[in-house]
Amino acid sequence: MLRAVAVAGYREAGKTRVVEGLVRELARRGYRVATVKHVVERGFSIDRPGKDTWRHARAGASTVVSLASRELAVIERRTAKLDDVLRGLEGSDFVVVEGFKQARDLTKIVAARDGADLRKLADEFTIASVGAKKFGLPAFEPKQMKRLADLVERRVPPVLPELNCGYCGFKRCREFALAVVAGKRRWDGCPTLQGRVILTVDGKRVFLNPFMQNMVARTILGMLSPLKGARGKCIELRVTRRAR
Repeated sequence: MLRAVAVAGYREAGKTRVVEGLVRELARRGYRVATVKHVVERGFSIDRPGKDTWRHARAGASTVVSLASRELAVIERRTAKLDDVLRGLEGSDFVVVEGFKQARDLTKIVAARDGADLRKLADEFTIASVGAKKFGLPAFEPKQMKRLADLVERRVPPVLPELNCGYCGFKRCREFALAVVAGKRRWDGCPTLQGRVILTVDGKRVFLNPFMQNMVARTILGMLSPLKGARGKCIELRVTRRAR
């Protein structure tokens, strides 16, 4: 299950240092870690005028891929929301996000220069601070990344499907996430994310609650049972709509 945590803070608060240390420690523990950097500069592009990839995009390519001996870079010329970007990283265990101070319902670590920063940035999804202390909130120094990673492992919920199906014992996904952040529930307690059926439509996952998963699984397994070679632990079925 993919889990996401943001490191938020103002300029010169040490966000990147915290991200580096946390990523390094999580990767050392065997997790697949991705990062997302929020760039607030208007008109920013990681590409540069005059480069071949820049010329490809200027010619009209909406996606440009640069393939080198040890690096793959994909540049997409489009706008995107953070939720969409996170969904596209589901092959990872953790996504560490730098920035996005105003993101709602995203587990957060505040890199704070002082108590004033904490008062402005900490919310109910904040699990820790680095660099400043606030009553009741775990506080760490930049050199304490092992302890911070321990907290992240316990208190960061998965990126939830927002079905509000109630199978976790809460009426809303947000309530379950807050319970994980508060240490009152295990992070892996979402039955929908642990289910037996994964449905994707045009490359995007469509989440099914446990009832729908069991119904789909029983139907498909029943239909395939008479077919030779159709038995197995994992069955993949792709359906293409007929063109009208």
